[in-house]
Amino acid sequence: MKRLFMTLLVLAAAALSLPAQELWCPTPTNRLVNDYSGMLSTDEAASLEQRLVAFDDSTSNQILVIITPSLHGCEIMELGTRIGTTWGVGQKELRNGLVILIKSKTDDEPYGDVALVPGYGLEGALPDAFCKHIIDDKMIEPLSNGDYYKALTQALSIIEPVCRGEYSYSDYKRKENREVLYALLGFIAITVLVTILLSKLAKKHGGGSGNGGTPFLGGSSRGGYWGGGLGGSSGGFSSGGGGGFGGFGGGSFGGGGAHGRF
Repeated sequence: MKRLFMTLLVLAAAALSLPAQELWCPTPTNRLVNDYSGMLSTDEAASLEQRLVAFDDSTSNQILVIITPSLHGCEIMELGTRIGTTWGVGQKELRNGLVILIKSKTDDEPYGDVALVPGYGLEGALPDAFCKHIIDDKMIEPLSNGDYYKALTQALSIIEPVCRGEYSYSDYKRKENREVLYALLGFIAITVLVTILLSKLAKKHGGGSGNGGTPFLGGSSRGGYWGGGLGGSSGGFSSGGGGGFGGFGGGSFGGGGAHGRF
């Protein structure tokens, strides 16, 4: 018993003497678009890089895109926060950085993950619920279909104007609610018109039961609201060599944002 106790004591001491395992984080680069999975073509990566550099130049907001084949055992939100802080995305005073982290599908892991992780200074413009909405409404479907470029440009078409202060999450929700209302009213109007036309045709041909049931047009009216985003364009930059990014400014992150799986 004494020997067993001594053995356990030695093992415990050895374990405590080992250096703590470092948490994984990709090595910082001087690029805003970092595709370690090869999911973007050269032209797509260059176009996104130039778009984000121009956005940084005009607003000082920095958006970092990382696509990786593995999270190395980390939770995606935890890793996104660590990347944002380690790389210093955003300006130090404003803390206005955003990390878009995507884990691509692989043969070993036939599912992907995506996270939007804003720095402290952008959490007001991009609250958790808004980040989740952008992921679910703009990113999951194209990512599931392997179109990472479309997912990113659709997300940016909302993120960029919001970060510029052109409108807020509340404005976005009001706009979307109006779109839903207009679609519903249009659906009702079409249903009424079809019903009237069918009723007139039935009377004209003098037969059939006039109350044989109103043909209800099936299918959901919800589908492509805000389908084109809010004026963002994926083709606004040439595919010529990227560059021009002046480096990260030392922003900090607190763990806000949202994630989804595809």
